[in-house]
Amino acid sequence: MSDSLEALRSRAKVGIGRPGVEPVAVEEPVSDEECCTAFGFRRGIHDRALTIEFRLADGNCRAFPFSWLGPMTYNPSAGLLLQFVGDRVHWVFIEGSNLNTTVNGAVSLFDSGILRHRITWVREMNRAEISRAKPGEVVIDRIRIAAQKPDDEPKGIAWLEPFKLTEE
Repeated sequence: MSDSLEALRSRAKVGIGRPGVEPVAVEEPVSDEECCTAFGFRRGIHDRALTIEFRLADGNCRAFPFSWLGPMTYNPSAGLLLQFVGDRVHWVFIEGSNLNTTVNGAVSLFDSGILRHRITWVREMNRAEISRAKPGEVVIDRIRIAAQKPDDEPKGIAWLEPFKLTEE
């Protein structure tokens, strides 16, 4: 008359034997690429990523630990500049549009993504993807990365100019 523990567990999973409970089909979560073509993110509001990966159009990737992330600057007319400080200072410049737009009501690249360490990867989009982007959708045109010794002032990096990193 008594069911085995395994039989009870399987019934609980589908709601068998529980009055008033109908079995519910659980859908698999959409992959990060299907959710947003520009970046991927941790779905749980309290989940944190350990690293952030930058996927370049030429197939190369660079990743940095969030523990190295220092100052960040978001300039809507220029882009997003991140500074990672480790053995060298690494600047990552993300150019695009709508970089602070909320995706699927869940996360934005800058405010609720990078600032809260929820972004797992960011990638340059190709021309076809950019042309298919809907108005208001996040678009990553280009990702630039430069590094130098920690004590050196940034020189000869034109794309850092809009952010005025050095005091004048």
